Amino acid sequence: MAMKTVWFDFENTRDTPVELVMEPWGMPYTVQPGGRLDIACEGPEEGELHVERHAEGHVTLFAWAGATYRVLEGGKEVDANDLPVPGMPPGVSAKRMVESLFGSFEQRQAMRDKPKN
Repeated sequence: MAMKTVWFDFENTRDTPVELVMEPWGMPYTVQPGGRLDIACEGPEEGELHVERHAEGHVTLFAWAGATYRVLEGGKEVDANDLPVPGMPPGVSAKRMVESLFGSFEQRQAMRDKPKN
């Protein structure tokens, strides 16, 4: 099976931190002002990386069935997930699967633990 790599290079040009979340794993990464993360998704050739930009400094990346990812900061790998996205029925994207199971972006945010003061 042919594989492809899709890069998503994100630089935070805001003056506040931005949260970048890798779905369907639900892994959040905080990018500080002026910071940069480079994400490499690798998987079957027929897949696509879906990017959603949300208000208040949130970016969600949805990988495709069979894909894994690596996170690089300053050219050094800082995290990786070798657990591939599970297969899905024809016509069902990772975004649709995540939203069917866990709700919209706003609903998923509401489910996360809030910091204790």
